[in-house]
Amino acid sequence: MTGQAVKGIDHAVVVVADIEAARAAYVRLGFEVQPRGFHTRLGTANHLMIFGDTYFELIGIVEPNPFNAERRAWLEKGGGLANVALRTDGADIAHAAWTAAGLQPDPVLDFGRAVEIGGKTKQAAFRTVRLGTNRAKLLGFFACEHRTPQFVYRPEWARHANGATGLAGATVIAGDAGTDEAYVRKVFGDAVVRRDRAELVIDNGSTPIRYMPRERFLALYPGVAPRRHDDHPALLSFHVPDVQRAEAVLRAGGLAPVATPDGRVLVPASDAAGVAIEFKKG
Repeated sequence: MTGQAVKGIDHAVVVVADIEAARAAYVRLGFEVQPRGFHTRLGTANHLMIFGDTYFELIGIVEPNPFNAERRAWLEKGGGLANVALRTDGADIAHAAWTAAGLQPDPVLDFGRAVEIGGKTKQAAFRTVRLGTNRAKLLGFFACEHRTPQFVYRPEWARHANGATGLAGATVIAGDAGTDEAYVRKVFGDAVVRRDRAELVIDNGSTPIRYMPRERFLALYPGVAPRRHDDHPALLSFHVPDVQRAEAVLRAGGLAPVATPDGRVLVPASDAAGVAIEFKKG
């Protein structure tokens, strides 16, 4: 097998207790939210927000089963940003690389969901590799191979009122930024993981993941204190071409975003299904 096991971020996953309430929240935030889908075998329903080559996923449990036990456990802790899915050249490639790294990946899982395109039902197909046995203490990761990307990355689905063009990264609160350092080095490779003073940074592609102490988070993201008191993945960032436009859309939706002196706009987790949101120019 040839190819890269990990090629950057494919999508971010937020697990929610009430998927329809979460959908309504993201409509208020100015996202074009796709109709509900259902994952065969997994017992989960989702709503997607599509961008150019990334997306954001809200997931709710509709049929409890062994495949969604981890998701249900996450909800018991308070929900929120649970996983980042990683782009790969192939699920089998990722499985082999992670096995060699000692990560004990779960077997490759094949599943799909129906999507409607132009009035016709198509079947989007995926192959994923989860790290369920030997998992991270903070943000979880899995590899996602798209068998039918033409049924997911649709340009007509990527037109958001807030102007969002893609994921710009994720921020994780960690009492010790090095809690998962050895783990993420095995997942991503040493070349893209670095220390930046009190932070740990995974700089893989255009969507970096930053682990930082709570006091650092509160200084960088004023006014959006995390909902949970434990170490917790806390914030997702989105690129927008016009931050003022994004802020206007948020205010028109009845929200009270926080504008920072350096030109970003923040939304607290209470208004975004358990994960704080940042809009920044890019």
